[in-house]
Amino acid sequence: MANLMLRPFKTLPQALLIFTVVCALTTRSEAQRQQTDFWSDPDFVERFIGTYSPRITVEPRLSPTDKTFLEEFSTLMQTNRQEARASLASKAAEEGSNATFHMILGNFAYQERNLPEAVRHYQAATRKHKDFLRAHENLGFLYFQLGNEAKAREHFTTAVKLGAVDKNIFGILGYLFFENEQFIASETSYRSALIYEVQNEAWEFGLAKSILFQRKYKDATWLFETLIEKNPQETEYWELQAEAYLGLGEKLHVASNYEVLRRMGSISAENLITLGDIYVENGFIEAALGVYKEAILARGRLNVEKPIEAAADLIDAGFYDAAAEVLTEINRSYGNSLDSKMAFVVRKLNAKIQAAGNNMSKSIVPLLESMVVENPLDGDVLIMLADYYAQGGNFEKAEFLYERAQNLRDFEAKAYYHHGKALVAVEQYREAVRALERAQDVQPLDHVEDYLVGVRNVYRAVRN
Repeated sequence: MANLMLRPFKTLPQALLIFTVVCALTTRSEAQRQQTDFWSDPDFVERFIGTYSPRITVEPRLSPTDKTFLEEFSTLMQTNRQEARASLASKAAEEGSNATFHMILGNFAYQERNLPEAVRHYQAATRKHKDFLRAHENLGFLYFQLGNEAKAREHFTTAVKLGAVDKNIFGILGYLFFENEQFIASETSYRSALIYEVQNEAWEFGLAKSILFQRKYKDATWLFETLIEKNPQETEYWELQAEAYLGLGEKLHVASNYEVLRRMGSISAENLITLGDIYVENGFIEAALGVYKEAILARGRLNVEKPIEAAADLIDAGFYDAAAEVLTEINRSYGNSLDSKMAFVVRKLNAKIQAAGNNMSKSIVPLLESMVVENPLDGDVLIMLADYYAQGGNFEKAEFLYERAQNLRDFEAKAYYHHGKALVAVEQYREAVRALERAQDVQPLDHVEDYLVGVRNVYRAVRN
């Protein structure tokens, strides 16, 4: 992972998270700087040395010799801090010395913003006392600040196992687990952090995301609703809530959220296409057309495949005029920048519109013939050309083209279906039934089955 402290803030919640971490570190740093004025305070010295008895397993035990040294060290700090630091470093370097000495040296290094040196001493402290809770906590904060998320997660997890109860640790762990795609652990960590600070928006956002990525869509919609009520201008809340609604299949709610983003000027071109698709599904063709055009105008942010797919969906739904407008907008916006593959698809969709309603004119033939030469493996073009010849009475040529399309796996079922319809048109019902049954064997579809039942009934009636 890149250094988080140097990464630009993409969202308000992310900024809040980093701000929380910096505040936690700054608070510790400020406290450490203030300690330099406390060495002459007997109460401070007494607390500094301490007995360590309440946390005997997570703090190294101080021997009488260690306590004596720390008393002398605190006295020397009042008069000659440089000499005191040197004596502490010398003491820490001794074989079998107490891990507490490295902990103090690490605190001094952090106070001076010498982070690598601080890490080195905290690591030495954990090597000498592997369950040194405070050292693991500090290593977690330092590694997170340095952008080493794996190490930060490792030390914070160890600290929690040792009994750490720190809201900032839980909050950062929530983020780190999420980044590592450990969404259940992320949720648990964020919930733990929120016990201590229930109104922390960054942690609420992290919790909502961790739940969303577990596909617990209903819970996610409610959590994002809460966040939206608190901060309705945060566009990411609206967008992620829309994702949750999409997971629930509540597409009109998705459309509602996308319309909010649209009016805020923050909707992506891809989401505009999705909004248009929803409008098409619900029969709002004029609304869909406006959205598709808006997405195409944002061409710099949109892959041309998206609006082309939208035009294809409109054709499949029978909205040929709307599809033609979308294709016109694509040509106007993308023009000669389309690569050969996409340009071919656009020409094919225009041909489908021209061929709609089984009323193809002769003018379409040169276009289709040239496209067959350009891409002989495009079954759609072969089928359209076959349909034209079938309607014009050249059934021999039509059957040849249908058979070519039937040999293409992706178009086999469609080719048999169109072939069957062409056979019905010339009253070859037995052959039509066989072709339609083959289409159903390859890819069962309800509308093909309905048509097949009808043809069977006609065939029986004719036979009788």
